[in-house]
Amino acid sequence: MTKISKQTEIPHHLLSLLVPEEILKYFELESIIENDKEMLFSMIEKEDNYPQELQGKDIVQDGYMNISIIQSFPTKGKQCYISLKRRRWKEKGGKKGYHNNYEFTSKGTMATKEFGAFLKRNSLTAIPCSIVP
Repeated sequence: MTKISKQTEIPHHLLSLLVPEEILKYFELESIIENDKEMLFSMIEKEDNYPQELQGKDIVQDGYMNISIIQSFPTKGKQCYISLKRRRWKEKGGKKGYHNNYEFTSKGTMATKEFGAFLKRNSLTAIPCSIVP
């Protein structure tokens, strides 16, 4: 298994060929994990992307939500997955947690919108990821 960490510079244009631009708008690459059958792009929510309802308030990060994994188009003959790690926020001194919600998947699938549309057109189904981030 090969792991490429964030420190490796991957040009934005190259990454946008593999990860949808709508995801890159809110997430940044943490690492890439690859084995002989799969590639997993581990993405983390950008630090400055806190929920709208917390705008103008004194906030602190409050951990992370459960990781979501969605499938994208195969690359180099390997299944391709995108792991999304969303941040959880709260008002300083408060207890209520806040997080952003995204709709990156095609309805009824755990695939990117583009890949989900392709699967539906061709009557195919997504394959679950076996790599653990």
